Amino acid sequence: GSTWEGGMRVPTIAWWPGKVAAGSATMEITSMMDILPTFAAFAGGKLPEKKIDGGDISPLLLGKAGAASPHADLFYYYRGLKLEAVRSGPWKLQLAGGDSPKGKQGKQPKAVKAATFPRLYNLADDIGESTDVAAQHADIVAKLQGLVEQAKDDLGTDGVGPGCREMGRVEHPEPLIHHDGTIRAGFQP
Repeated sequence: GSTWEGGMRVPTIAWWPGKVAAGSATMEITSMMDILPTFAAFAGGKLPEKKIDGGDISPLLLGKAGAASPHADLFYYYRGLKLEAVRSGPWKLQLAGGDSPKGKQGKQPKAVKAATFPRLYNLADDIGESTDVAAQHADIVAKLQGLVEQAKDDLGTDGVGPGCREMGRVEHPEPLIHHDGTIRAGFQP
């Protein structure tokens, strides 16, 4: 894996007859972190008062007019610790392009290893991240560097920052549907 678009950009496919329009598509940016708040919204549930990272993307899935991503900016961490890129609108500032640890998939091409960072890409025009436009857009680089510094102050990089929270846990979890397909007594799907 990597924080280049080929390692981060994956489609979401949703199927819900009568709710999600067949053949619909959006280019809005979402994240796996959005699944919990979205499913909670669909189920009529309430989220805890504690801050969570995701946002409700149900308006996008349901094709609501004017629906937009709940994320103004996204931060790409490599292997959960190292901040390597930030995305804001069509702009992506790639801060590093390191390899996976020894023995893992994801070796970077020699051209990437030899590149200087940070590198700025306009993903609307260059989805393959082939042309660094940092020199032509110093203002955008400065804006994104400011976001990077805020993220480092809050979440850290190469370690844990003060804004990191402990994962939630379920005490004594019990499966609702068992591996053989039987449903736990009392559970109404």
